[in-house]
Amino acid sequence: MQRNGGFARAVRGLCAAIWMGGVLVWAAAHPALAGEVSSASFTQWVATLQQHPDDEALRARIIAAARRRAPAVPEDARRYFIRGNTAMASGLGTYGAQRAIRNYQKALALAPWWGEAYRNLAKAQETTKDYSGAIDALHRFLQTAPEKTQARQAQDHIYALEEMRDEMRDLRRAPPAAATSAASAPVAAPAARIAQPATAVAILPNAAMKLGTVFRDCPDCPEMVVVTPGYAMGKYLVTQKQWRDVMGGNPSFFPQCGDDCPVEQVSWDDAQEFVTKLNEKTGRHYRLPTEAEWRFACHGGMATKYCGSQRYQDVAWFADNSGGHTHPVGKKQPNALGLYDMNGNVWEWTDGCLEDDCDYRVLRGGSWIYDPGFRGTSKRIGVARSYRLNEYGFRVVRILP
Repeated sequence: MQRNGGFARAVRGLCAAIWMGGVLVWAAAHPALAGEVSSASFTQWVATLQQHPDDEALRARIIAAARRRAPAVPEDARRYFIRGNTAMASGLGTYGAQRAIRNYQKALALAPWWGEAYRNLAKAQETTKDYSGAIDALHRFLQTAPEKTQARQAQDHIYALEEMRDEMRDLRRAPPAAATSAASAPVAAPAARIAQPATAVAILPNAAMKLGTVFRDCPDCPEMVVVTPGYAMGKYLVTQKQWRDVMGGNPSFFPQCGDDCPVEQVSWDDAQEFVTKLNEKTGRHYRLPTEAEWRFACHGGMATKYCGSQRYQDVAWFADNSGGHTHPVGKKQPNALGLYDMNGNVWEWTDGCLEDDCDYRVLRGGSWIYDPGFRGTSKRIGVARSYRLNEYGFRVVRILP
């Protein structure tokens, strides 16, 4: 009995070995069906995803396969990743984040399983207020199976981004709420409003104009203030009515704000078209201010933290007092030169190029949606010249005489 039992066990062991050997041979011949992916198949998947980057099912398959294979990150992907990190650390604001996004996307095209690149991409997209994109990137990061603490942090960050995304969506759907008395204080004197200017506005074709003179070249033209013997600066941001009178339409995201609200959602190129048509209409030489002209006009010879005050609440609409929208120009206090809204309300396009790259132009002053980090007069961002956003506007300079 013992001998027969041992023989039976030996037979069963031999059969099991033969079966296992067959399974191993089959698995080697059919790696994808066996739960593994051959190097050639994995490489082909990555190449296919590069051709069809919106194929999320394929991306998820690659990430799942990479968790088993732990493939090395290609050197070119690492190079783009480091370039993205450098752009984010450059201190160039939105421009730096846009450059980072492009580099991270190139890295992920080569290594679509790379969790760290997805996480950094999300940070850059959040900086540009692309909250939906940042959420998608963090979901992909979670698919890479990060360690427990990182996964918890990423999921909590997704919850926060969802709130910011939904808040931005609600702001776009809802008409601007009436400003509360706290948000609108201190309010400039009623005479500061466009409809009732504080000083007589002269229409002066070629007369010699003293510093501080306020004038218009035509009844519907922007009000200008002579700030140096060589040029005058717009007393206010270009308004929706002024844009409509010159361009024949209104691109603003907040048209309900009214005629005296700044025109926004205009690109640098759009502002150039406005200036060209204004020049044709008046026969004068209008243009966007240089950065140096903007800085001079902002400070007005005064050493203040903001353009006209040590307190931003006196002169500007920012995130914590704007109510989530733009406001009519001239409602806050003017600066020393009699210019309004040099900080806040909307970012102002200038003629400056960013680091000698004139495809990107500099904006100054901050906007209704920006946080305290962008309130100072020294803050500047660089944005693609064709980019439109509901916080981008401008004022004009007019060459004298």
